[in-house]
Amino acid sequence: MRVAATDEIAQGKGKELDVKGVKIALFNVGGKYYAIEALCRHQNGSLAPGRVDGEIIECPLHSWHYNITTGKLIDYVDGVRLLTYPVTIDGNQIYIDV
Repeated sequence: MRVAATDEIAQGKGKELDVKGVKIALFNVGGKYYAIEALCRHQNGSLAPGRVDGEIIECPLHSWHYNITTGKLIDYVDGVRLLTYPVTIDGNQIYIDV
């Protein structure tokens, strides 16, 4: 499903999307796009406005850190993982497979 154009998401930033009723955070990391569940497992804060550092997104509410390529929480609780979604770029259009 087409969700955005590449120029809508600046380098190192994210955008929260509603794709078929699923909240997804889409990130631009060095011109490569990653899509993960948008809500942090801690208190359901949106990850989209969080600070991106390489492949790590920091939840802006309480600083939980997730790897945006795998969805894995990298601190606090073992085994916590967000779903990730395949992203395809066609020209300047971004598609996510939900």
